[in-house]
Amino acid sequence: MSQHIPISCNYSSLPPEIWGLVIEYLPRTDQRSCLSVSAAFRGLTHPLIFSRISIHYGMWKARERDVGFSFEDLRLMERRSISNAELLQHVTRDAHFARSVRTISVHAHDAMKWCNADDIQHLIAALESIPRLQSFQWYGSRPPLPSSVLDVITKNCGSTLTELSICGILDSDEDASRYLGQFSNLRTLSVAGDRRHLPIYTRSEYELRIKTCVQHSPHTLLRLSVWQDAVWDTPLRVLSGLQELSMYNPCSLDRLDIIFAQCPRLRSLNLTITSPTCVPQALAVLEAAPSNALPHLTSFKFVCTDDSGVINLGPFFAFLGNRPAMRRLDLRFNELFRGMVDYTRFLDIFAGLPQLEVVGLTLAGSYFSREHLRLLDARLPRGLSALLLTWAFIPVDDDVMVRDWIAMLERRPSLGYIHVHDYVDSLDLRDAFLQARLPALELVGYGAHMASIEHGDQATNESVYGPRWKEETVGFGTAEDFGCGDWAWLLQYHDWDELVA
Repeated sequence: MSQHIPISCNYSSLPPEIWGLVIEYLPRTDQRSCLSVSAAFRGLTHPLIFSRISIHYGMWKARERDVGFSFEDLRLMERRSISNAELLQHVTRDAHFARSVRTISVHAHDAMKWCNADDIQHLIAALESIPRLQSFQWYGSRPPLPSSVLDVITKNCGSTLTELSICGILDSDEDASRYLGQFSNLRTLSVAGDRRHLPIYTRSEYELRIKTCVQHSPHTLLRLSVWQDAVWDTPLRVLSGLQELSMYNPCSLDRLDIIFAQCPRLRSLNLTITSPTCVPQALAVLEAAPSNALPHLTSFKFVCTDDSGVINLGPFFAFLGNRPAMRRLDLRFNELFRGMVDYTRFLDIFAGLPQLEVVGLTLAGSYFSREHLRLLDARLPRGLSALLLTWAFIPVDDDVMVRDWIAMLERRPSLGYIHVHDYVDSLDLRDAFLQARLPALELVGYGAHMASIEHGDQATNESVYGPRWKEETVGFGTAEDFGCGDWAWLLQYHDWDELVA
């Protein structure tokens, strides 16, 4: 639809159920266009467009210390405040609209403290009117999540809610744990957050609150995201059923073998490490893990943001060596390759996983040559659909031209998303991507810059970048924004400081 090619079609020749499936897979902008096609299309599209609503208190900043607001920022926050009230009141008054809502996402970053009791009451009234809420997310701590909001969710949506992301933050004298056991169908729970969204997590009393929340997690959970060491307080009945586990900023990983032993159904494991003591602990457990540990694992993220020195790659070969079905792998170390041998050995990890489709890796060193690129080409799987490259090679051999990089990527015809974190400003391929017209490439990121590629018609054969994504969109990186869960996963837990470095 984006190319506006006129076609002749008898809309009545397909049943509404088929058109509903077609519209479901359209981009968001095209779905909105369907609202104006006909009454029938409007009826099919309305529940999709308005199934997810977002409430913004204040304005999120890329860096927490960036507290200055321009006149335009203040006007935006004022408009958001008015829009919040109008939208929530509409949900309360229109039962048909309320039945369409499945997800509410609240972004609480009100540094100006404009959010008041009336704003929270509007939210509570709307939640009381939504009969089939499936997902509730509260990001940020300005204001913190009131227990009255959780109370109405448990009473009105306790049996329908399947996803809850509250990041463990409530008012200072409140506790979320007593509500968690009341969700009879909860599948996804996040009490993790991260430094970008929740700097309040540096306060120690919240760690105890998060542990208490995890202790009261329902046994229906399939996906769990936790902060620091709360995972060790997770009941075994919950661990045994998990399919995805994310651990952010653990203080200790010497008991990681418990996860291997108690999570036999785990398909995705994400470790984001900021403590230098955790790295050797994690590597020791990986190396000692039995060959049949986590037999269903197809997704693994190991993001180490601490300068831990030399990383021993042996444990990764031991842990990943017998996993031919691995689809997603993201390895991030703050370490320079000391020579071609280390560089090649690192790439051999990926070469041994032929089914990889989603890859994140860090390439850093003192000199990048054509031989480096040849080795990368030989070892990077050809079925790649998404690539996150953290880049810190200086200098780059002049013989390694932009066209060499493009030729390497052209041999990955399924590549739909590529993102480069370029720490040394030596690998900007954005213009080349437009000229090369890689067949599947849809989304390009370079640091904090992210935009979709819009292809022109066959006559002009020109491609351009669409509107640049907002900082908040890049920073939160939801699957809804990406349009692909794999792509959102790839950028997940890579802090904003890395994006703007």
